Amino acid sequence: MSAGGWTIAVLLGAALVAGPLLWNPVLGHLNLVLMKLGVLAFGGGFTLIPLIQHDVVNRLGWLTTGEFIDGVALGQVTPGPILITATFIGYKVGGLAGAVTSTVAVFLPSFLVLVGIAQHFDRLKHLQSIQTMIRGVLSGFIGLLLFVLFQFGQASLVDWKTWALAIGAFVALRKGVGLLPLVGLTVVVSILMF
Repeated sequence: MSAGGWTIAVLLGAALVAGPLLWNPVLGHLNLVLMKLGVLAFGGGFTLIPLIQHDVVNRLGWLTTGEFIDGVALGQVTPGPILITATFIGYKVGGLAGAVTSTVAVFLPSFLVLVGIAQHFDRLKHLQSIQTMIRGVLSGFIGLLLFVLFQFGQASLVDWKTWALAIGAFVALRKGVGLLPLVGLTVVVSILMF
């Protein structure tokens, strides 16, 4: 990216934080949190679930665990399901302006990283140190995901019906059932069971 492109990107990032901070400090703080998380999105959007939950639910208390689970569930029926959770959180915290700025805030850092290393990617991806670092980071995120899975399970798996639905969905995914038909099927089954 050219020097002019980097200047525009830095100004956009500063505007995302400073602008909302002037008229809505919570929204500015949310954008800063989501930008930080966007930088840490190694391995894709699923790695963000525990990070977002830790900051937004556990540390800052902007959403309850139930609301966060609802946001993740709603995101599953959209393109980019995990990162769209940032849009949901932004809406809950700051309305329409929060949704828009949060979406940009979570995507901007990884976009800048991608643009910054694209020209060096072929050289970097073969370095043993880079491959080792990525395996280590992803291993740590697996632990974080297991912790979030445990918390989601405590909040969602409350009786034999919810356990049966979860196990059925897991088996269906292992058998190759597509995600969209599975979501539709779980909606129908849950309406019939509950």
